[in-house]
Amino acid sequence: MKTYTMVLLSLLAVTVSKAQVIDLTGTWTMFEMAYVKSDTTLKMTEAQMKTDGSHTDYFFMEEGKFKLTSNMTGSGTEETAEGTWKLAGNKLTTTLKIGEQLMDIIWDFEFKDNVMNLSRTSPDGSLTIINSFRKK
Repeated sequence: MKTYTMVLLSLLAVTVSKAQVIDLTGTWTMFEMAYVKSDTTLKMTEAQMKTDGSHTDYFFMEEGKFKLTSNMTGSGTEETAEGTWKLAGNKLTTTLKIGEQLMDIIWDFEFKDNVMNLSRTSPDGSLTIINSFRKK
């Protein structure tokens, strides 16, 4: 029984040591975005964003503070929003102050190969947005 317990604890220690630690603090720049609707995917690549002069940056700060800047909101101008962020499992919640209103945006979160992928699906399930970011 002792041998079984030691083997189990050893396996748990190896698994925990290999777990990827994610430090979101810092500036993250979107380099790709996709809209998926039914069987159609519209994608904007990094090259297209550079050509268009389009950008979106997320600033994850300590103590859960958050800021985003973007010229891709549809207004045609640079916009900034501030608020808070929280990562819980595979859900990233940003709470933004828009005017006097607070708005929660809940993203499905995936981190792989130093890329942060955030996706959201519309309430009716007809459209999914996938944004990919790299840390500056």
